[in-house]
Amino acid sequence: MRRFSLAFILLGSFLSLVAPCACGQDDGHDHGPAADTHDEAPPTVAVTQWTDTMELFMEYPEMVAMQSGRFIIHLTVLEGFQPVRDGRVTLEFTDAGGRREVRTADTLLREGIFAPDVGLKDAGAYDFTLKYEGPGASSTFHIPHFEVHAAAAGIHAHAGGPEGDIAFLKEQQWKIPFATAPAVRREMLRAVWAIGQVLPDPRASIEITAPIAGIVQAAGPDDLILPGARVGRGDVVARISPPLQGDGWTGSRLALAQAERNYRRAERLRESDAISSREFEEAENDYLARKAGHDNLAGGGNDRTLALTAPIDGQVMAWDVRPGQRLEAGDRLMTIVDPGVVWLQVNVYESDFRSLGTPVGAWINDDDGGWEVPRSALTVLTTGGALDPVTRTVPVLLEIENSAGLLTINESTPVELYAGDGVVTTAVPRSAVYEDEGLDVVFVQTGGESFAKRIVRVGPHHAGWVSILEGVAEGERVVIRGGYHVKLAATTAEIGHGHAH
Repeated sequence: MRRFSLAFILLGSFLSLVAPCACGQDDGHDHGPAADTHDEAPPTVAVTQWTDTMELFMEYPEMVAMQSGRFIIHLTVLEGFQPVRDGRVTLEFTDAGGRREVRTADTLLREGIFAPDVGLKDAGAYDFTLKYEGPGASSTFHIPHFEVHAAAAGIHAHAGGPEGDIAFLKEQQWKIPFATAPAVRREMLRAVWAIGQVLPDPRASIEITAPIAGIVQAAGPDDLILPGARVGRGDVVARISPPLQGDGWTGSRLALAQAERNYRRAERLRESDAISSREFEEAENDYLARKAGHDNLAGGGNDRTLALTAPIDGQVMAWDVRPGQRLEAGDRLMTIVDPGVVWLQVNVYESDFRSLGTPVGAWINDDDGGWEVPRSALTVLTTGGALDPVTRTVPVLLEIENSAGLLTINESTPVELYAGDGVVTTAVPRSAVYEDEGLDVVFVQTGGESFAKRIVRVGPHHAGWVSILEGVAEGERVVIRGGYHVKLAATTAEIGHGHAH
């Protein structure tokens, strides 16, 4: 019983968020514009328009000369889909003779909503323009077919929206991550889905090894180069101190100093013919060989330690030793990789590889939906090679500019490779398509606060878009963020919590 009761409590909490307002409740969403003298409220006109930056949803009563009515004006900034919180609206009405009447409102009824009362004395058709100006945003909307009637008797009620529309109020939209976008015509390339492995570019990857035996130290007394740290060419990344016994940095320096003394002495003896040419050459060769080996020790050092420096700019990918660890000459300390350019090995299934050809683009999927690799940042290195007999995949190797660091060395990521052939078709962002009882659906915005669920037939995916073969027309606006809440609102309406104006 406790589980059953808890389920109803949770359902009731959810319905309080998504259920649209019902008539007879004072929810603060006044959708019933008032008239001054009518015994019965006149029919309401609803207008929904968009500019590149804003959405207008406005409701107002059919206007009668010499009578006022309230205009409920909802304004949304499309970036972030947030209600306006300041500013002013200007309503301009111009009649056929060019006479203009202006009404302004610079006080919000509440967040996102202006509610000016408007009255016009003369009947007739007007050119109606609404302008908004506010902090960081401004837009102008032109409302067609605006008419002021001579008398209320000639006004006919408007037909409601299509039966089955889903009510989802602006106040609900503003409270959640929400966005809409129009369906557009665009080129959709054929895509092949596969898994890619991010690899370092061997030309921008280097291993730091110990040139001599010794004890490894951090780069400084208070510094330790960690995996993932960025280093620049010439930065000290580690130091090697001499071992307690055996050859090391100190032994190398001492041997070089002794070889130099022997060589200088041989030079003096040669001037007085006190040494043979063979003995002089032996002393010279020993000195030059030791000096060359000493100079090749990266970074040099002092009497106590040998400094190892980074030969390239990049990131430390791995630290294979610990401070205090005993090293032998040739032991690996770390790997440094420049991640600005990476290789992406995409293992394409055998059946897809045969029809792919040479890829012309790629899309990287991630938790935020994904991103397209610009064609200028992609180079196809190899295609084909050997078929893996276990996975039945063929490798395709790409070189990708990674200056933004979106790809991480050694990560695996879903990838779409694009073939060169494509078609121009109606498409919507991929996030607009939802699965509902085994069918692909989208939610089309039919008004500022009304939506329709459409079953669609989808085609190829490309660069975060999906082609719509049936169900949505170019220019229709679809929900691309927050559609799950619209879907739940539809479920709520079906169980008896609809919205009535």
